[in-house]
Amino acid sequence: MPICGFSSNSDGMSTDPQMRQVEKRIAEEERLDQKNLDHSIKDLKNAENMHQRAMKSADKAQHNLDKAVAQEHKAATALNQAQHKHDAAIADEQTGEKTLDLKRQHQARLEKDLQQRRATMEDFQHRKDINDQNRELKLSEVHADAASRAGSRVNSISRGQNSINRGQPNAPGDVNVGNGTVGPQSKEAYTAQGPNMVSSGGAGPDTGPTV
Repeated sequence: MPICGFSSNSDGMSTDPQMRQVEKRIAEEERLDQKNLDHSIKDLKNAENMHQRAMKSADKAQHNLDKAVAQEHKAATALNQAQHKHDAAIADEQTGEKTLDLKRQHQARLEKDLQQRRATMEDFQHRKDINDQNRELKLSEVHADAASRAGSRVNSISRGQNSINRGQPNAPGDVNVGNGTVGPQSKEAYTAQGPNMVSSGGAGPDTGPTV
């Protein structure tokens, strides 16, 4: 927004070099915070997707293990007829247990990584919220200071112009008469003679400066 006493261009930034530098630095800080937050959110989403896939993979491994156990039981009842099937099922069970253990370990690592990334994202979000508040406060202070300095300059110019228009102020005790000023030594004379003493545009004796 334009600052009182300063103009702004089409991009909304001040044309004052000092103000523009401050605004550019603050805008860069905000872009960096947003970039870090976006990157953190992206990492969190990727971690969540990997975690979901790991959970599905672990569920599938659990299903395969249950299936292998069932096959082992079935093969055990038919041990005499298919000993080699029973041995194969035991091998499958052992492989399934190892696979499940590996999948669960992988899932646990991803779970820990997911928590770390979520904490990182929340930290970046917290930092950005604080930095946004600080930036808003800093901009408000800069704008208020600029408006105060601009107002002081306008008031100074206005007082100077008014002083020129009015001239020098009357001395204590002077009496304004038409376009002139009667000094205190002529006040009694003017009071006795009345305003006719300057009816021709001139002042009586002992007149002060005119404006």
